[in-house]
Amino acid sequence: MQNTLDFSTLLRLTAGLLAEVADEESARTRITREIEAGESAYELFGQACRFEGPYAASWVHGPGEKSPYLSLELAASSLDEGRYRATLADIVLSTSAGIPYDYRALAAEELLLLGPGDFTAALQKAVDSFEPLGYRSLETKVAVPTDGTDDLFEIPETVTGRIAVLTAASRAKTLESRYLLARRVLGRAPRAQAPATEAERLISEDAGTEMVSPSDYLVPWDQEFPRGNGAALTLAELLRIVLLCPEFKLPDARVRPILVDFHRSVLRTGGRSIIGLSAGVFHVEHGTLTTPSYYYQGRDSVLGKGLVIDCVGGAILRSGSVLGGGFMPILIHTHKHIRESGEAGASERERILPCVFAAEAGARFPMDAIGLFETVDYLEKDTPFEGIRAIPLND
Repeated sequence: MQNTLDFSTLLRLTAGLLAEVADEESARTRITREIEAGESAYELFGQACRFEGPYAASWVHGPGEKSPYLSLELAASSLDEGRYRATLADIVLSTSAGIPYDYRALAAEELLLLGPGDFTAALQKAVDSFEPLGYRSLETKVAVPTDGTDDLFEIPETVTGRIAVLTAASRAKTLESRYLLARRVLGRAPRAQAPATEAERLISEDAGTEMVSPSDYLVPWDQEFPRGNGAALTLAELLRIVLLCPEFKLPDARVRPILVDFHRSVLRTGGRSIIGLSAGVFHVEHGTLTTPSYYYQGRDSVLGKGLVIDCVGGAILRSGSVLGGGFMPILIHTHKHIRESGEAGASERERILPCVFAAEAGARFPMDAIGLFETVDYLEKDTPFEGIRAIPLND
């Protein structure tokens, strides 16, 4: 049937759909032949490499034979040097929020090896034009209203308004990712150095490229995103909006792609990774505490439907790990509240012991593990689940 599919349709099929209508090896051959021979096919392939719609979930972004992504292998084997360099530069410099950070970094690594050539000026412009986002000051934090338990903030009243805030945040973080990688390609920033902690080692080994630094996944939860009228929402507040507003819990064809792009750009989730419906990540300030913490989600990993992970301490999900799913209520808690004898119950909120939740490559946190998983309880002992463990912050 594949010969009856036009090139655009073949390119946008998901892996599952491709298996139903075409032989993958023959499809690869046809992709290679057409992008070598035709300008329009080359341009469509470029859109796919930038994860632009409708190609963001294309089968060509599946694993290659020698690298994590077939599309990068096809580009390397099918394009002449000029077009290959242009494709790599387009990926690094693209403002498409749908490009996974690890994919962009792998393209940056290849561009560095090939040499940026005529794209040096464009890379330099991406660096020079970047305007860093601000951070919420201590003075502003003190002025934030509270109900005694949670910080209160103004949420956009309409679905359109909430989507607009997420879209703006995705664009801002995409520009930040471009900046980080462009500097490394140009040699204006060091590439990844030897990991200093266990958490850094887990991230560096899993990412598989020196163009990625573990610090890229050290999330600044109090980073601010303007929302108009001089007001701003922090990253932590945006994530709570995503978790609590109903439109983001549905498989809506208009909203879901925006949410996927938000996670890919803002949290830098790995390619082919999934954050399921009603699942997500959050960080709640304890007093004014918004210490950056790791959130790393590697390729092909899954945060299952309905599972929520608290990132006050940090979380590392290595490639192929699967956490929960099936809309089973699971909270993975990465810090423990501590109260001294005789103290008021409310004091537990202010005194915490954080740690890093880690899932090794291919690990599985089963769906039947319903309820609260208190990661800190396993700092000095094995968890009930193979490949799931707790790491001290200073380890």
